[in-house]
Amino acid sequence: MDCNRREFITLVSAALSVPVVSPVFAEVSGEVHCLVYDADGNPLPIDSVSLQRFYLCDSLLRPFTVDFETSAGEIRFTPPSERPFRISVPLTVPGFGEVFAYADDSGAGYTPGTLGKASPLVLNYAFARDRMATVRGLEADCKQLGVVITPEIQQRIDDAQAGLKRADAAGSDRTAQVRASMESLRDSLWAGELLSLARARATIERNPARTGFLFGCNGFGLAAGYPDTLNQFAAVFNYTTIPIYEGWVEPQKGHPDYSYFEAQLNALMGTTILPKGHPGIWLEPENTPKWLQNIGYDETKKYCLEHVHQAISRYRHRVHIWDIVNEAHVQPEVDRGMNGFTREDNVDLTVEALRTARAADPTCYRVINLTGTWADYYMGMHPFGQWQRRPAPWQQSPYDYLTMLRDAGAEYEAIGLQFYHSGRDFVEFERDIESFNHFGKDIHITEMGFPCTLAPFAGQDQQQYAYWGGGIGGEKMAWHSEFTQTVQADWVEYAYTICYSKPWMKAISYWDFNGVGNDAYVQVDGKPRESYYRVQNLIRKWQSQS
Repeated sequence: MDCNRREFITLVSAALSVPVVSPVFAEVSGEVHCLVYDADGNPLPIDSVSLQRFYLCDSLLRPFTVDFETSAGEIRFTPPSERPFRISVPLTVPGFGEVFAYADDSGAGYTPGTLGKASPLVLNYAFARDRMATVRGLEADCKQLGVVITPEIQQRIDDAQAGLKRADAAGSDRTAQVRASMESLRDSLWAGELLSLARARATIERNPARTGFLFGCNGFGLAAGYPDTLNQFAAVFNYTTIPIYEGWVEPQKGHPDYSYFEAQLNALMGTTILPKGHPGIWLEPENTPKWLQNIGYDETKKYCLEHVHQAISRYRHRVHIWDIVNEAHVQPEVDRGMNGFTREDNVDLTVEALRTARAADPTCYRVINLTGTWADYYMGMHPFGQWQRRPAPWQQSPYDYLTMLRDAGAEYEAIGLQFYHSGRDFVEFERDIESFNHFGKDIHITEMGFPCTLAPFAGQDQQQYAYWGGGIGGEKMAWHSEFTQTVQADWVEYAYTICYSKPWMKAISYWDFNGVGNDAYVQVDGKPRESYYRVQNLIRKWQSQS
């Protein structure tokens, strides 16, 4: 079955409405049993997307490929033994929003032994208990750092603890236990986010402005909107990403045309906006020329390296930051007309591209760009409606890909992370970005986006980020409340504040600046959204600190 990404997502969305047949459980040695309910204490139905999106990950958020069976409100699986794991399903938490909740045995991570003792595990209670443990850790950290815990935050902490006590006191009354657990989870989710935000704000306030920090946004339309759009852009940002996709540059083999890229560069002349070229290599069919699709690895590598060398050497005096390889841990997509390579091929291509870039410009700053940092494609759905619980042979988690690069001796300057709305709260967001600090590289947020509405918009699929952002359905999980301009601005403020507070974070780039997208800072008519002014005020405040 041939389909592009948008068609794929449409098929996936339709497939979500197909009833799921409840299997007959077979007792398996070592198998554990989890129970999960909605906020009213009703078992989640067998056709619930939440049940189907159950998954396990380790402390570095690397998913396990684990088979499981479900019935109404029940999940059975054999736990992995390689390393401790976290358990997650997405839930609607009234008073907070829709979110992936996590159980991790109070931070230690479950093992077959510890989980076996708890079987059956009531996940609602485990989610509340373990998030409460996380909140207590954040609270202690804030107190040690002298961060002021406001009455609002303290009330949330106290209410979360009181709800957990009610859950403990419920005894065998499962409905009462679940309802109290969900009330506790509501308040601990709020408390965790507010504590993380308070800590980040205090860190920023105690330090001077970070000279050289790159606040950016993609600038694909700056030349077309010159000079009004450029002035609007420059009033906030000092950094922009401009496109140099091989499919745009060389649609006809042997006839490269850099006019679009040069137009974007020329629009920046006379400004202090720093450009970044994006990307050197991205084996995604919509932006790869037809002549470079569905050919062998050796040929693909040859032509890709030629493109990297030609582009960087041509603009070495005008562009010094490059996304050298984009999303190689999930590309190329075989089901969309591309030849699939092995994980080892993708690592080899990345290593050689990095070397080629350095040879073309010894001063270039090389970024490895990663998507889907929670690896939600491990729980994707096949276009025919069957849940695909394993990554494709060429796919792996971002962390494992970076580990292979390290082991292969790859040399580069920064790790780029993409964060589109994916149904996670900001405690998990912070946990995610911190997991990549292990590699000792600068961290850039290369793409980030949150919609202000889920209404369809002209020329675009409203679920365009469904698969790579938050997996199936993640982009539609309401964070705090319905999608509005104010909620979008709040999300942007939380994300920027937490990222800017990290000393190893060197750049934040949003996607998009303007256009038809619901994520964009500026509407099609040129009118800025609330998020534009919110981020403008944040950046001005931070840059004025002495």
